[in-house]
Amino acid sequence: MDEISRFLTFTSLSPSTSSDTSDSAQQAPIMGTPRTKISALLGLPAEIIHHIFTLLDPISLADLSQTCHLLRTHAQDGKLWYETVQKNVPAQRLLSPGPCNTWKDLYAAHHPFWFLTRHKLWFSDKANTGSAMTGSLIVARFDPRRGCIEAYRLVAEQGDHTFEHWPLDPTVIIHAFNPRVRLWLDDPVIKLDISSPNPGKRLHREVLMPTGVSQGIRSLLFRSLHIPTSHQNKSMSLWPPEIIPTNERVRNDSPNLFRSDSQKPRTLAEASDTTFRIRKWIDFGSLGVSIGLRMGEDVMTFSTLPEECYTPTKEKPWQGIWVGDYSGHGCEFLVVLQPDKHSQPAISRSSSQQSSSSYASANPEFASDEVASAGEDDANEQAEEAPYSGRLEAIKLTGDPNVPRGEYTFIADDIGRNGLIRIAEEQPFRGARVVESRGHVAARGFIGGPLTFSGELPEYI
Repeated sequence: MDEISRFLTFTSLSPSTSSDTSDSAQQAPIMGTPRTKISALLGLPAEIIHHIFTLLDPISLADLSQTCHLLRTHAQDGKLWYETVQKNVPAQRLLSPGPCNTWKDLYAAHHPFWFLTRHKLWFSDKANTGSAMTGSLIVARFDPRRGCIEAYRLVAEQGDHTFEHWPLDPTVIIHAFNPRVRLWLDDPVIKLDISSPNPGKRLHREVLMPTGVSQGIRSLLFRSLHIPTSHQNKSMSLWPPEIIPTNERVRNDSPNLFRSDSQKPRTLAEASDTTFRIRKWIDFGSLGVSIGLRMGEDVMTFSTLPEECYTPTKEKPWQGIWVGDYSGHGCEFLVVLQPDKHSQPAISRSSSQQSSSSYASANPEFASDEVASAGEDDANEQAEEAPYSGRLEAIKLTGDPNVPRGEYTFIADDIGRNGLIRIAEEQPFRGARVVESRGHVAARGFIGGPLTFSGELPEYI
């Protein structure tokens, strides 16, 4: 922006450093006639002005358009506003501004909520039913035909199941499933029409959405106030939890359900672009007419993940959003991370049992030094090859009454040489790498042993 600012400074057309001492140069200006000044920006070729404008954010672009007629003409360029809108809808290629006349009108219609479609994937601290254990996962998108922003719940059905006993330990049942993942299109979580309230007031107010009206449910969407890292402490209830990587965290607990103005952003700089809130309640009335009686009011806080954390790469092929079958709890979504830095997980409850000891207890003959000697050289060579290195962390994005959302479900501390147990020879895992891991198990209500991890099954990768 420093390069741009120098074009916006005003300079006199008269040469201020001239050594001319002629009478015309020394002549004082006529009384009442102001000295003529012009921005150096206005003297630049149109192509350069356009390039400079592409570097501006939408608010600066709109502000600059109010300075003079020439800059307004440049700032109204449809290509600028098309690119601005397109950057916020990365999952699709837009061809027209839909029901709006111009791209600028389309952007203004949904300002300041374009971050919803820009980040796409959102997970909440509570489910639609209000359960603080399960949470929910939604996908936001833009409908170019209707010109609206909407978001729907991502759901998974268990599908067909197969069961078989583990050949090395018949007491262990191997459970396979074929999930069906889809969007629940019958009930949008978010819906912003182009006819929603004045965009200039959306930052400071809660926007009523036309969702759940037929069921008597009212929903308000509003921005959240991000908490600077320097102001965060252990006593705060923050979303998302510390174990989930994110650029911003916000409070997700408030005695007055975030009604206070001090709990909402006053400027765009204070508003979080990676979190937002939805207020829901049951409103008794008829034919969509409210009688002002709210029942079961609650606030859901949503957050997103940095895209690089769940996008697989050649070096990190296992990171991504996964579906797990948690038996009676049904399908749950989890994010598998392959962090660059190894950090000690902050586990607060339940107990721990290592997969290596579990395997050894089921197969005593492998508990001796023979485990290390059998094919040790080949295994170590394979372990050193990428991508078999580093750590795997699986964190629940949706949870259940035993282990809730935002908690680890398993960790493999090292999928390389140090964590390798063996190469599986039994079916159905023949050829797979078995590495040490820790699984999280807790009683209902997330009750278990303190400060440690739980669980136990080997991880096959």
